[in-house]
Amino acid sequence: MAFLSASWLRADPWRTLLILVACCYGIVQLIFVTPGMGLGWDESIYVSQVDPRAPAADFIAPRARGITWLVAPVVLVTSSTEALRVYLCLLSALALYASFRIWSRVRAGAVAPLAALLFASLWLALFYGGQAMPNLWVAFGAVAAVGCFLLCVRSGSGRGPVAGLALSVAAVGLLRPPDSLWLVLALAAALAWPAWRRVRVGAALVAGLVVGWADWIAEAYVRFGGFAARWQAAGAANETGLHVSLLEHVRALNGPLLCRPPAHCGPIPLPWLLWASTIPVLVLLGLYAARRRGHLAACALPAVAGLLMGAPYVFLVGYAAPRFLLPAYALLALPIAYGVLRLAERPFRPVLAGLLTAGLLAQFALQGLTLDKVVAPRLAKRQADVEVARALSGLDLRPPCLVYGEHAAMIAYRVGCESHTVLRWPQQSAAPAPIRAAQSAGKQVVAVDEGRHAAAPFLEGWERRPLPGARPGTWQAYLPLASSVPQAGRPAAVGGAGELGHDAHTRWGSPPQLVQHAGR
Repeated sequence: MAFLSASWLRADPWRTLLILVACCYGIVQLIFVTPGMGLGWDESIYVSQVDPRAPAADFIAPRARGITWLVAPVVLVTSSTEALRVYLCLLSALALYASFRIWSRVRAGAVAPLAALLFASLWLALFYGGQAMPNLWVAFGAVAAVGCFLLCVRSGSGRGPVAGLALSVAAVGLLRPPDSLWLVLALAAALAWPAWRRVRVGAALVAGLVVGWADWIAEAYVRFGGFAARWQAAGAANETGLHVSLLEHVRALNGPLLCRPPAHCGPIPLPWLLWASTIPVLVLLGLYAARRRGHLAACALPAVAGLLMGAPYVFLVGYAAPRFLLPAYALLALPIAYGVLRLAERPFRPVLAGLLTAGLLAQFALQGLTLDKVVAPRLAKRQADVEVARALSGLDLRPPCLVYGEHAAMIAYRVGCESHTVLRWPQQSAAPAPIRAAQSAGKQVVAVDEGRHAAAPFLEGWERRPLPGARPGTWQAYLPLASSVPQAGRPAAVGGAGELGHDAHTRWGSPPQLVQHAGR
């Protein structure tokens, strides 16, 4: 066995190196991000769509269901977050290998493993490897699609790359439909080059788009009143329009997962400003090196595709999240790898060798420190969601029910309730419409508050229950009194006071017959 391994290593050392990069990528995720991290807001919404143990959370217009299908094999059989994390971690390591392996056929040598290493070392790629979020998978699909395209336009390439191109574009469309448009735009523009014109390549792009968009368009007519209505609603939710959010994206590199009001992402950190500034320099160096070697087209296409996939998030979306640019980083890693190898292949010079080594070490150090800064507080905050859910279960909260308030999506998913998350508490004295509707339907209702602000006015007549086991924060649960809850089919009363009893229907403010129904 050792002999075979050594023989294989000598026969294809770059493939072996790529396998090693993928294995290290998965191992680092398991050790430093850990499978014990709870689900985030978006994750809870995606996972709830296929979890038979919880009601599906509200699925707004911009979302697509590709990631829900990706997690379905695990979520359908277990509620274990740890199992889901390990599954996604292993799958992301496999996807890293598979997508960059295609580039080993495009350009033999160290380009593919080095590009994979540069991308996999990003704290973003490590953090989102085990997360039920679509952007990393879009990145893998985009890398695979561009690689398959370049194989397709070679003479005698066969049917495999054509099928791979169609499948990769379809996967990107299922995960994030608008991203697939920008990817296909770059590839379709490349078909204008006479040497690359292939009818079957164009057909593969069209087929991939049709398959990728089919579900989103069908759901638009079923749930949103048509394609135009859903597209408009998605644009409103994403604050689309003419924006310039480049600086916000640089701020977001320092660890905030979302830079959107009312969140404040702080100043622009100098290390990340320098890091971002080196990207165009290294890309241009890679293009120069590829031109010198006669590989300009193979290097320029991922650069153009990466810029096109990143541009909408910088110029058309009114807020920033670092994960939005993961596809751009993955594609730009390829020309950057060309440039780094160009420097490494020059005649040995101690100064140049020292600069390359220092650059790689600085990359790993910056990414590692940021990853630790991102992971540590989120482990604690998401564990607090778990503790709040456990405490609510201890208060006899059972489906059908509604959790209203901060982190409601994550908490409700664990309890099996519907949710309504608030970023700003309403200031009116009347109970909000989602609460009144749930109470009228006979559902148990609880409001949860992290304790950062004074309680909302409508909660003044509710019973407050401190949840001391949930940290960080000073979590409170608010339970409506019986006098503030309508009978099913009657309008909701506002406010309410009275003696607080100890039976379930008094504590939850639900009529006895509704409590019996909820307990079944």
